[in-house]
Amino acid sequence: MKNTKIITAILSCMTFFSCSDFLEVEDLDQLTSTTVFVSETDLSYALNQLYTYLPIPNIDNNGNNTLGIVPYFWTDDAIHRGINNGAARQGSDYNWTTTNNVLDAFYRYDALADINYFLEALPNASFVNEDNRERFGAEARFFRAFLYEGMVLAYGDVPLVTEVIDADVYLSRTPRLEVFNFVIQELDEIANILPETYSAQNAGRITKGAALALKARAYLNALGWHSDPTSLYTGAADACKEIIDSGVYSLAPGIEGFSEQFTSASDLVSTETILANIYVPGTRTHELARNLAQKGSWRGSAASYGNNQSRAGYTADFIEEVQTINGLFPKDDVSYNPASPWENRDPRLAVSAVLPGDELPAKSSDSDIYVYQPHPNISPNTDNITGTSNPTGYSFKKYIDYTLDAMDQGDADYKIIRYSEVLLMYAEALAGIGDNAGALTYLDKVRERVGMPKYADIGLPNVSRGTTGNQMIDAILLERRYEFAGEGPQRWFDIWRYKLGDQVIGQVYGIPESTILPGDLVGPKYKADGDSYSRAWNDKFYLLPIHQNILDANPNIEQNPGW
Repeated sequence: MKNTKIITAILSCMTFFSCSDFLEVEDLDQLTSTTVFVSETDLSYALNQLYTYLPIPNIDNNGNNTLGIVPYFWTDDAIHRGINNGAARQGSDYNWTTTNNVLDAFYRYDALADINYFLEALPNASFVNEDNRERFGAEARFFRAFLYEGMVLAYGDVPLVTEVIDADVYLSRTPRLEVFNFVIQELDEIANILPETYSAQNAGRITKGAALALKARAYLNALGWHSDPTSLYTGAADACKEIIDSGVYSLAPGIEGFSEQFTSASDLVSTETILANIYVPGTRTHELARNLAQKGSWRGSAASYGNNQSRAGYTADFIEEVQTINGLFPKDDVSYNPASPWENRDPRLAVSAVLPGDELPAKSSDSDIYVYQPHPNISPNTDNITGTSNPTGYSFKKYIDYTLDAMDQGDADYKIIRYSEVLLMYAEALAGIGDNAGALTYLDKVRERVGMPKYADIGLPNVSRGTTGNQMIDAILLERRYEFAGEGPQRWFDIWRYKLGDQVIGQVYGIPESTILPGDLVGPKYKADGDSYSRAWNDKFYLLPIHQNILDANPNIEQNPGW
């Protein structure tokens, strides 16, 4: 698997952060893997390419073997509809097979080959600033740990490859625990090398906080299979505490601060961004906003409206479990009004979802108003859920920007780990080791930021659907649903690590059939895409299948159980 693909990125002088002023013009015919990996400048360009292995801001895999928020659709909170191609459901229907490409997107040995090649070239390259050599290596090792952490969660045992190998070497799967321990050791070591912050020129690079936050994630994600949960909770707590005690990060205040995290206004300056995929003008953009926008809404003066009809929708299970401003589930709050269901709800709902009745800039002109109405029996209903549109009637909203010239040219950084996740991971870890008082403090910090009542004042919620058996942890997982809705794979992590699949995965429902009560909790609801999403859970799903192409290419790789 000797790999020189990364040279392409060097030739393009990736303007990812600071391509600086080191670029020298050379005859492209003379550039080879042995002539470009020789200087600090070469390695800086190659390192910038490694940042492209972070998750991308998209809801479609699109065959590029890089997942964005796609795993979010493998949960009870949301679903994906592939309108022009049934295979584009991104696994939402759980009709998974060993040839489903979207399930293969964590298996990243192409990227790992590039990272290992970089790390082997690093010691022999000439550096003007020797401090950069060590930091470059730590950044590259972070990406390797990031990829392996996802593979351990998704596939279990996977080959652990830490050096460049020949293409004819057929590896076997390394035990899951060994790979996990490697990830933790790597993150421990590089956390002591990476800086806590950077100058403006290098803002957005991997920090010590990112390494510690990934370590906390890794510890908690291992709960579903590791034999020593106490050590996992303790390790996560220690990592989160170090981040909190550093004083580097803080929550942006108010619901306004929360909302700003999904716009370009927060890019590189947000106090709560720990890890993000950075937008680079002229080089890196994304079409997330286009794939989320409603059919009847404005998509930019330069937009191409085309045939791309991919749509994402929140499930009724999620929408109906978002609390009222009183900290109660709608079904338990006597003040809840099904005729005006979006009033007096957790303020994050309005930031996270486009809801029936919302007024949006119209497709005809951004100065016109379009009322989003997915109900098939209420006109006008350009976004009728029974047609080629959102399958539930509850749409994603984060990262939609109606001021873009074209929504397929998104310019906001995609936030991968925010400080609120660290606070909630710390709360979860404390709860796991029995410190409920400490857990409550950090859980309430996240709630208080957006104006929700603290559980210290109103008491913990009684979660009955998808319970871990620990009321404090249930409350924390519920808060994670509200905080990260439509944003990333956090809900997928939670279901997998606490084995909640059989409790929460089933038929997907959308908006109520009632034409007068858009928040009807008891009447019939539309089934998302008819019976297409009558999902059935199987415990084999806790490990994704190894793609058949991999099994065919390497006789030493065995399939996961049940596949």
